[in-house]
Amino acid sequence: MICKVLESIIRDHSMTQLLKNELLSSQQHGFIKGRSTALQLLNMLDNWWTEALETGGQIDTIYTDYEKAFNKVPHKRLLDL
Repeated sequence: MICKVLESIIRDHSMTQLLKNELLSSQQHGFIKGRSTALQLLNMLDNWWTEALETGGQIDTIYTDYEKAFNKVPHKRLLDL
């Protein structure tokens, strides 16, 4: 329980500092309040993909989601690496 509270405090403080000092790219959407990954996908479609396809270009994209990735790996095994 206390770990979750501390995690929340550290995350909130870190994000406040990153946003305040403009250290994140405007292209960063995940983990930022008001910017979803769905919005990022729509922006990419609207701003880049449409133009590339209209001019005969090619689009290669890889999207990954690591949100739950470390929940499936035993923590002891991660620490042993």
